[in-house]
Amino acid sequence: MSQYYPIFIDLNALPVLVVGGGGVALRKVQTLLHHGALVQIVSPQLIPELRELVNDKTCTWVEKEYSPEDMREIMLVFSCTEIEEVNAQVSHDAKVCYRLVNVVDDPENCSFIVPSIMERGDLKIAVSTGGSSPIVARQVRAELETLYGNEMADYLTLLKSWRTKAKRDLPIEKRTIFWNRFTDGEVRKLIKAQRLAEAEGVVEKCFLSLLD
Repeated sequence: MSQYYPIFIDLNALPVLVVGGGGVALRKVQTLLHHGALVQIVSPQLIPELRELVNDKTCTWVEKEYSPEDMREIMLVFSCTEIEEVNAQVSHDAKVCYRLVNVVDDPENCSFIVPSIMERGDLKIAVSTGGSSPIVARQVRAELETLYGNEMADYLTLLKSWRTKAKRDLPIEKRTIFWNRFTDGEVRKLIKAQRLAEAEGVVEKCFLSLLD
């Protein structure tokens, strides 16, 4: 039985603690900010690139060594230091406070791990090996990237744009026919060939043919 339960989290406005001020912390903070988190960095020093992200709104910096009090009002924790004792302490304190914690490259001290993620617009595929081999996870992600190209972003945007209209105007049985036709492969192939207008025409023609 797998130890980890896969889940996607809405980080928008979620308070997240990042302990550490180096390159690993930089990458974590960049990703967290991209997903709308409110990041608090605790570290005596920051590398220049990380310091540039501090804006006192979505990203704040507490210039000091980590202490257990830093867990207050925090929902998610990342420990990114190179000091094992600090990482272990962060992990312990987070678990005592029932906070989810990730210690980079140390699954034993994690209550969650970060998968290798492939993104194509709204399509997100997360690959995990349960912490046994991040390299293999990245290899699998690379294979997926060859299967799902950049056309997926436009494809899913088009799908989303028709959801409300199809639900409103088509009965359930015809709605099923519409979505099966939409996703049978032709529309995606047209988008992949950069024939978006033609793809939209195929969808509209199908929709109109199903109207009473």
